[in-house]
Amino acid sequence: MPDILHLHDLPHRQARQHLERGSTVFFSIDPIEFHGPHLSLRNDHLISTGLSRRIAPLLQARMNEDGPILMASTFDIGVDPTQGPGTRPVPFRRMCKLVVDACEALADFGAQRVVLMTFHGAPLHSIALHRGTKALLARGRRCLAPLNLLMSDLATSSVEPFAASLDHIAEPERSEMLASLRHDVHAGFMETSFALALAPQAVDAMHKTLPDCPTITPDAAFLRAARVAEKLGQEKVASELRVAAWSVGWTKLRPFPGYTGKPRHATPESGAVFVRHAVERAGNAAALVFQGAAPPGPLMPWVEALTMQGRIPGIDVPLDAVALD
Repeated sequence: MPDILHLHDLPHRQARQHLERGSTVFFSIDPIEFHGPHLSLRNDHLISTGLSRRIAPLLQARMNEDGPILMASTFDIGVDPTQGPGTRPVPFRRMCKLVVDACEALADFGAQRVVLMTFHGAPLHSIALHRGTKALLARGRRCLAPLNLLMSDLATSSVEPFAASLDHIAEPERSEMLASLRHDVHAGFMETSFALALAPQAVDAMHKTLPDCPTITPDAAFLRAARVAEKLGQEKVASELRVAAWSVGWTKLRPFPGYTGKPRHATPESGAVFVRHAVERAGNAAALVFQGAAPPGPLMPWVEALTMQGRIPGIDVPLDAVALD
């Protein structure tokens, strides 16, 4: 494992020397967000940091390089976080400015290659990070946000690569969970497993006794839009709209659980399956982007227009509707 240095804690001259050698900067941008009663408000940050520490050596091997890994000071900000006690949302337009300003400051500092790490998959959040990616590209730097790939994998690709994460679960429940895995979008089996693999100290053992998330009724309007997109041959958009239908339906649950799926089945071993996939995808993609390929774009880019750049708010979940136990 290469040395990990915190960029903004280094003496200025030393930091610039590392940047001039081309050391990659990992920059975590994640919200303070309710993740049910069993995970921490900084769960996305903890997973982002854990993934960064595993992606970095793989990326160095792909690039035939060595030297320290640079971690930028983190941003605890995010658009459209799951509502609950302690959640701190940031408006989309403000978020875009904060991200772009921070990325341009990294460019001014001398950063040549940046990985924008997040584990928060809200579409407007990903779009805001992509603004930062484009700002760095405009400065002649290279940048990507790997979560775009993972979200795309879940929304539009087969979930079979994750099947081994369910090997400890008996049939028919195993097959049922695999079929619904792409809708396990927040603090459920998948994310709790990620946390158990990367930050087990921040997972409460109560996850083993949490009731399963109630049955979700997908939003009818988004399902109709998905059928229209499918008839028009827009398969990717149709897949995205179906994911949106399930996500919107989840926020309408009352009481609102704050998690999806079945966290009780989460294990560190299951998390290791997800982590291996995430690290491999991110490391390979970063190597290609740093060699000149275009960075992956965000999932559901149409959400920016649909919400009039975040001016139209999402579904409100009152605090008294959130289940805390």
